[in-house]
Amino acid sequence: MENKLQINLFSCGSRAYRFPFTVKMINEIFNIKNLDKIRLCIHGEKDVIERWKMFFQTNGHNFQLALIQYNDLNYLNRVHTAQETDFKYSCKLDDDVLISRHVLDYMIDNLSAINPKNPIIAPILSNGMPSVELFMKEFLNEEDLKIAHKLLLNGSVQQNLWGLDYTEINNKIKNMKEWDGREYWDFVANCNTGWETNPVPWYYFMVRGVHPARFSFEYNMFIASKIAQYKDKFFNKNDYSFETYDTSYFTNNMFIAETKFWKDTVGMFYDEWDEGQLTLRMKMDKSSVLYVKNGFGVHMAYGMTHGQKIIEQTYIDNL
Repeated sequence: MENKLQINLFSCGSRAYRFPFTVKMINEIFNIKNLDKIRLCIHGEKDVIERWKMFFQTNGHNFQLALIQYNDLNYLNRVHTAQETDFKYSCKLDDDVLISRHVLDYMIDNLSAINPKNPIIAPILSNGMPSVELFMKEFLNEEDLKIAHKLLLNGSVQQNLWGLDYTEINNKIKNMKEWDGREYWDFVANCNTGWETNPVPWYYFMVRGVHPARFSFEYNMFIASKIAQYKDKFFNKNDYSFETYDTSYFTNNMFIAETKFWKDTVGMFYDEWDEGQLTLRMKMDKSSVLYVKNGFGVHMAYGMTHGQKIIEQTYIDNL
């Protein structure tokens, strides 16, 4: 369907404590002005789907809704199911992401900006790769930005993650006098991670979605405190536009693309997630993500982030 967007919410039963946080995202969706252009599909295990059934029975809904049940935790199975839609555009939305209704409306209003050279539009997430750099610059004031940069300089990348060698990257972080995101990502793009000599899949040459914000408890807790402090800046309507920030890797736990692009790209090789395929496809096409300038979003924490549950509970309690 032309100019129609299917929002695919991937909800995880093993993280049931996230439910109140995800409800905040659903409430933002309830209040977008583009309700006639969306279908919300919630993907999850039986207990998750039952919980969402009860929620919508109590609260109702004013948009197309589908609840899709699975018997396993396989993330890619959910991705494949999501891609079997007649909607031209698809949104991937993990259950640990929150953006405002205004950011979502802006993206829906500008679906036509998606093209072969800019196949993805995305908010700037608090620890997205590389949208963390834009988030810090646009959300934080000058004093807080200095603190965030210092926390990154005191951080590191988990060594031997995914069977790769990140020694050069950690040495780079250790030797930086001031945080410079552009300098960091340019270095990451060309450093030796041992992919040619280690027993890893061929496409691991571009597995470079590593950044101290993906691992640092201190950074993520600091950002959580700032978002709680400046809720109005986060939730209110801002002055939006598109911007690019090209790096060697892309991972955002929320993005919008044409369904065909997403589906064709994930089929390039088998992996448990879809970020590597998207990264490789955009490298091959020399294309760029369009990020929403001032389009702030929370991604609470990654699975490898130290103190993940503490960070997530902080967001649940304070937003």
